Amino acid sequence: MSKRKFSGDHTTDKGESFDRKIFPVAHSSRYHGSSPVYKQPIEINSYSIDSDRRVWFDNRELKYYYRATGTDLSAGYDKFIQRDESQLEHLDTLLDALTDARSKHTDPKLTTSQFVTWRGIMTKLLCTPYSRNEPWELRVSRHKDTIFIEEQATADKKEKERQASVRQQLMCYWGYKFETLSTVSKPPKDGVDDQELADRILDGADTNVQYCVAVKTTLGKNSLIMGAEVDCSEGAKCEKNPLSRYVELKTSRLVQNPNQERNFERYKLLKFWAQSFLVGVPKVTVGFRDDDGQIVKVEDFATLNIPRLVRGKSGSWDPSVCLNFANQVLDWIADNVVANDPTLTYSIKWNQPWRELTMEYTGHDHVFLTKRFLDGETSHDLGGPRAGA
Repeated sequence: MSKRKFSGDHTTDKGESFDRKIFPVAHSSRYHGSSPVYKQPIEINSYSIDSDRRVWFDNRELKYYYRATGTDLSAGYDKFIQRDESQLEHLDTLLDALTDARSKHTDPKLTTSQFVTWRGIMTKLLCTPYSRNEPWELRVSRHKDTIFIEEQATADKKEKERQASVRQQLMCYWGYKFETLSTVSKPPKDGVDDQELADRILDGADTNVQYCVAVKTTLGKNSLIMGAEVDCSEGAKCEKNPLSRYVELKTSRLVQNPNQERNFERYKLLKFWAQSFLVGVPKVTVGFRDDDGQIVKVEDFATLNIPRLVRGKSGSWDPSVCLNFANQVLDWIADNVVANDPTLTYSIKWNQPWRELTMEYTGHDHVFLTKRFLDGETSHDLGGPRAGA
């Protein structure tokens, strides 16, 4: 990709010149064609985060799918516990999961890769060719030939969250409430507690609690380890292939006219597919709701079938475009982030006028890899000293 100098060009800490790097983003049609091979992801570790945001390498917070019995997505809003997102958690839990995985697996190839990041970041890359006006910013470091990528909250995102109306906050809660209505604490085959079914109708949601997995896959020549939250498992966890039973839970407005159908297929289904496809989740269960937050119907979508639902339709998206674009961006990052130093960072931005990705060297600012990760240690607690401290 091209590069050009500008007044802010500077040298790295080693005295080397680093020009701002540019990745031109072409029209989506430029990324058509056969896509790079994407290998079936495999789970290399899983972990739980409890209501106190403490990390445990077990299944205590894994939930199990049980079809929603309630319909009111606003119920329990007064009991909603929302995670404090002003406390930056970086890649901390994923790094700990990777360290823990290395203590469990004898094959080092299973726990090493060219990239380590969150599933949400890869989702942004896959969707960018079709989501041109959604800004994002990433922070990147390289250590022992592995590139680590985290998201940096943009000023635009912070402002939108600050100005969110009461109605917008309630609608955000609806998605979490659907998860509460659709899950139970143990596999249904072991028996479902009637009290738990009654409680989930009135209970709120606690976004501090999460169950997460770390998976490994390959896109083209780029190997990836991604962390992702898992909503639930359909039945007991399958130890041989746990990904095969996971379910992604989503809510969406009930589709009632052609315009709503186009928006659902072009934007919602794209993100539903990308999120689940990336980590090998085979099913997306959608609760369709009305404007009052009442579930009208629940529908299942097989992840691999979703692209067929939009194929050939005007203005639709193509998975090969998404994969080709993401693969080229990863190649570009690998070519330009070359300093093996966990205390050095780079910034990658996508913003107006939506023509290019830009990469800048940010030196020792925003160091995010933890010291304990470099030392091969883990912790139940988030935070702690960063690399170089």
